[in-house]
Amino acid sequence: MNQKLNAPALLLVLTLLLLTVAMPGAQAQPAPAPCTPGISFWKLLDSVSVGYGDGRLNIDKLYAVCLPAPARQSTSNYAYDPDVGGKLTTVVKSADGKVLNTYVWYGESIGGLWELSRYKVIGGYQSVKPLAAGNYLLEFAADEKPFTRFPFSVVETKSDDPYQPAGNRYFIEGAWNEYGNMFYQRNDPQSSLTFTTWVQDKRGNENKTSTAYDAKLVNLKDGKALGEDGGTLRLEPRWLELKLYFHAPGDKNSYLKAAELLREDGRYSVRLTIDGKSYGDYPFTVKGGLIQFQGKQIREKTDPMDYIVDYLSGGRYHSWWIKRESAKK
Repeated sequence: MNQKLNAPALLLVLTLLLLTVAMPGAQAQPAPAPCTPGISFWKLLDSVSVGYGDGRLNIDKLYAVCLPAPARQSTSNYAYDPDVGGKLTTVVKSADGKVLNTYVWYGESIGGLWELSRYKVIGGYQSVKPLAAGNYLLEFAADEKPFTRFPFSVVETKSDDPYQPAGNRYFIEGAWNEYGNMFYQRNDPQSSLTFTTWVQDKRGNENKTSTAYDAKLVNLKDGKALGEDGGTLRLEPRWLELKLYFHAPGDKNSYLKAAELLREDGRYSVRLTIDGKSYGDYPFTVKGGLIQFQGKQIREKTDPMDYIVDYLSGGRYHSWWIKRESAKK
């Protein structure tokens, strides 16, 4: 039943409406950025490799985000299916643009992520030939519309292991030796910092000995270390994750919380030494209590094909991809 408002009540409603319009926090929020298709950057680093002994490209399970509905309705459990569904492809191209191989994926949506679990190769797996030294590109496309590219290179060296067959040994390079990753759980400042980078032993024989490493998280304003980590690892002829857990200098019994880094704006860097030699610096900026995105993680300044997809917990949290500055010779 409709009721008329009396004068005091009407005045109160009008006042609340005016206050709502005037309050900055009540202004219309900008529309969220459109969901752009992409491949998880971390999974690319985990899943793309070349055979040490044969130079063949290997691609394991990947995850994609924001893929469009396939143009063709699938009759299987996979929306993207090489035989009866949409076509989700990875094309391997040489530096001159020549198509070397095409992988066609089985892809299904699971909890908001697209799982690319397996694939078929056009021409059969026997068509996947060793990759010679040079530059290459993986180009991902949904129903022939490209959405992500991932450049990499292959380098060769002669085997010098007398106990192994003669021939070349193959290594993949690219984002693995270009980036490190900073992360703290749930982006809660009271969580400890984790820094991950990738290392490998690029030689013609397998190393059986351990190698020392040392890392420092440094405030570039005064050169003082906020945190440090160190130990030994055994390098292998493939990319391995090196995870660093910083603790206060001289105190190995407690981990450095993100809040210790975030409380002062400025420039910082992770400095990593392996086997007594500088491996590289990873500089970044803290501003307003936040680590700042850089490079290809800034969506507004990056071609969607090159954007670094960092999709943690359904996009609720972030990690920060920090470009490595190689050791100066």
